[in-house]
Amino acid sequence: MELESKHYDTIMDCLDEFDFERVHKVMSFLNWTWSSIEGVPDTLALRKNCRTYLQKVIRGALERKENGGEFIMASGGFRYEAKLYPNDFLWLRMSFDIADWDNAE
Repeated sequence: MELESKHYDTIMDCLDEFDFERVHKVMSFLNWTWSSIEGVPDTLALRKNCRTYLQKVIRGALERKENGGEFIMASGGFRYEAKLYPNDFLWLRMSFDIADWDNAE
């Protein structure tokens, strides 16, 4: 499914506002590496990887539009969430998680 320019604009907003330097500092401190990259990924590699996953999560939400339009993915410490509302508003969230817990049943 091809994304529209407004979706790419939303992705760019997310990437431009996200603090990749902060994530890189945490990953460096923890010596957090990815199997696909030797050593700790730099901010450019983080950004590039996140752009790919944001595109995937938006596509997932678009494909599920009739069933609530919600899609979540996680990889490499990052969590990506997208929800497409009936008025075609796209909600997008990206986070870097090092710990989480809930008791939802």
